[in-house]
Amino acid sequence: MLRSRFSIKSLERYFLILAAGVVLPMSVLTGILLLQSRAAYVATSDAQRAFSIVRATVSAMEKVSAERGPMNAALGAPCPVAQPLLDSLQAARDRSDASIARLLALYRAPLSPNSAKEFTNVQRIRYALIQARAQADALIAAPRDTVSGYSVLMAVNGMVALVPELQAAMADSVGVVMQNEADAPSLLALALLASELREQAGLFGSTFTPALAKHRQLTEADEYRMERVLGRIDQLHALLEARIATRPDLRASLAYMDMQRLYFGEGMRYLEEIRDAAALQPGGAEITTGELARTYVPLMASITQFRDQMLDSIERSMQQHRGEAIRLLAITLVAATMLAAALMLSLGQFRRRVIRPFVQATRIIGAIANGAATSSIPVGQYRGEVDGMFKALRVLEDNASARQRLERERDRLIVDLAVMAETDFLTGLLNRRAFEGRLEQALDSWSGSDAVLAFILFDIDDFKGINDTYGHASGDQALKVVADLCRQTWRQTDVVARVGGEEFAVLCHTGTADQAVQAAERMRTRIAAARVPAENGTTFALTASFGVAYASWGNAGAADSLFRHADELLYRAKMAGKNRVVPGESD
Repeated sequence: MLRSRFSIKSLERYFLILAAGVVLPMSVLTGILLLQSRAAYVATSDAQRAFSIVRATVSAMEKVSAERGPMNAALGAPCPVAQPLLDSLQAARDRSDASIARLLALYRAPLSPNSAKEFTNVQRIRYALIQARAQADALIAAPRDTVSGYSVLMAVNGMVALVPELQAAMADSVGVVMQNEADAPSLLALALLASELREQAGLFGSTFTPALAKHRQLTEADEYRMERVLGRIDQLHALLEARIATRPDLRASLAYMDMQRLYFGEGMRYLEEIRDAAALQPGGAEITTGELARTYVPLMASITQFRDQMLDSIERSMQQHRGEAIRLLAITLVAATMLAAALMLSLGQFRRRVIRPFVQATRIIGAIANGAATSSIPVGQYRGEVDGMFKALRVLEDNASARQRLERERDRLIVDLAVMAETDFLTGLLNRRAFEGRLEQALDSWSGSDAVLAFILFDIDDFKGINDTYGHASGDQALKVVADLCRQTWRQTDVVARVGGEEFAVLCHTGTADQAVQAAERMRTRIAAARVPAENGTTFALTASFGVAYASWGNAGAADSLFRHADELLYRAKMAGKNRVVPGESD
C-alpha cells in the first residue's frame, strides 16, 4: 500500500517534472513560431499597404504626365483654342485630380495615422500642379504672337518637374515592399523602370512643343534637351533588357513584345522623322502639337501595359503570401493548443508525440538559423499539432531559401557593378585603369607559349577637327564606330581599351612581331574605309595612326616602359604624316 502510494506520487512528480521540462522549452518554441508568424503576417500587411501607395503614386505620375499631351496640343493650337481640345485637356486634368485624391486617401488617417508628413508633401505637389496649370492656361489664352518659345518651354517644364517629386514621395513605400515581399525586387524594379520610361517617353514628345508651337526649326538648345532625354531612354531600355534577360517568361510576354514593337520601334521612328523635319525645314516640321500627341501618345500605352503587368504580378504574389501567413499563424496556434492537450493525456503519449518530434524540430530550426543543410522535414509522419509544426518549419525553410536566393542576386549585382567600373561608358570597351591592370597581369603571368607580346597604341587623326567641324555628337559617333571595328578586328583573347579621349590600346600575344604589325595594318585599313554619319546628315571619313611596341618572352620589362615605347612610336607615326603604322624594333 505504501509502495503503491509512493509510486503514484513519484509518477505524478515525474510527470510534472517532465511536463514542466517540456512545456517550458515548448512554450518558448511556440512563442517564437507565433512571433515569426505574426511578424510575417504584419510584414505582408505592411507590404500590401505600401504597395497600394506605390501603385497609386505610379498611377498619379502617369496621369500627370499624360496631362501634358492635351496641354501641349493646346499650346500649339491657334488662338482661340477649339472647345473640343479644351474639353480634352479638362478631362485629362480631372483624371489627374482623381488619381491624386486616391493617393491622398491612402495617406489619410485612419488608414495611415503616421503619414502626416507624406500627406502634406502630396498636398504640396497638388498645389504646385495647380500653379503649373495656371501658368499653362495663361499661355493658352494669350494671342500666339505674344507667346515666346521660352515661355512655352517654362510651362512644359513646370508640369515635368512634378513627376520626379511624386516619384520621390513613394521612396519609403518602395523600400517597405522590397524588404517584405520576396518577389518584389525583380518585378517592382521592372515596373519602376517602365514607369520612369513612360515619363521620359512623354518628356521626349514634350521637347518638340516649343518648336512646333512657334513653327520654327529646332535650336541647339532643343537638340541638347532631346539628346539628354534620348540618353536616359536608352539607359532605361538597357536596364530593362538586362533585368528581363533573367526572366524568359517575361521576355516572351505579349506586353513586353508590344512595348518593343510599338514604342521602341514605331514610336521612336516616328519622333525621329519629326525631328529630322523640324531640324531641316526653315519653318520647322509641318505638324501641330495636337497631331503629334494623337499619333505618339497611343504608342506609349504599350509601356503602361507592360508596367501594369508587372504590378499585377506583384499584387497576386502578395495576396498569396498574405494567405500563407494567415494559414501559418492559424496552424501555429492550433499546434500549440493540441500540444497542451497531448501533454495532459499521458506520459507515454507526451514522449512519443511531443518530446521526440520536438528534439527533431529543434535540430531543424538550428540548421535553418545557421544556414546549414537541413535533414528531411517529416511532414505527414505525425498527426495533428505536430504535423502542423513541421509544416510551419517547412515554410520557415522555404523562407530561408528565398533569402539565400536574394543574397545570391545581390552578389551578382555587385559583380555587375564591378564590370561597369572597368568599362568605358561611351564605347563599351575597357577603360584605361582596367587596361593597365590587364597589362600588369599579362606581364606577370606570361608563360612563353606565345613568343611576342604586342602593345598597339593608336588614336584617331585630327579628332579635334572632327568635333569642331561636325559637332561633339558626331565625334562620339566616330569613337563608337572605331570601337565596333575593334570588336570586329581583334580576337576575343586580345585586350582592347579606350585609354584616352580618342586614343585606343590593344594588347595581344602573337607568334611573331610581323603578325602584330599586320593586325595593326588591318585595323588602320578598316578605319580608313569606314564612313561616319554626322549630325547634319552627311558622312565623313576617319584615319588613325598606330604605334606597335612588342617584347619577347623573358625580356618584357615593366608595363610603364612598354606603354611609353608604344606612345613614342605613335608620335613618330603622327610626325611622319599620320594614317600609318610605325612598328618598334623586336627584342
